[in-house]
Amino acid sequence: MSGTDAVDMAAAIERHKALLVEGGHVLSALKMRDVEVEGADLAVELDLHETLANPTGGLQGGLIATFADIVGGRMAMEGLDAQSIVFTSDLTVHYLAPVRTSPALGVGHVLRRGRRAVVTRVDIYDGHDGPLAAACQLAFTVVRPTP
Repeated sequence: MSGTDAVDMAAAIERHKALLVEGGHVLSALKMRDVEVEGADLAVELDLHETLANPTGGLQGGLIATFADIVGGRMAMEGLDAQSIVFTSDLTVHYLAPVRTSPALGVGHVLRRGRRAVVTRVDIYDGHDGPLAAACQLAFTVVRPTP
């Protein structure tokens, strides 16, 4: 990455962060909050709404994957400097049951943290105390601007 590319990436990251803070990003419409779950590296609840449902009333499969990606990506970003970012390089979702009970719960664990990659696992539950609905494994590539 050239010096100009690093400056462009840093500026893009800052614009993206500002958009999220302002609530202007499409994902800002998802109502999420961090919760404590014993043994989890990160746990997040997602409020369900009919606008997020498939025809059978369950959370859309793509939104389950997106929820896992958000939880996994937040864990992958932990400890990185402000100019670094992660990109999802692999996402596997095993859909086990529908998610119909609000709030859905995403429970995350970091499986491996390396200099260039982070691997996470995120389990999505049907409701806070419900059954396991999706088992997800994600890999993230860490991109750091070069001096």
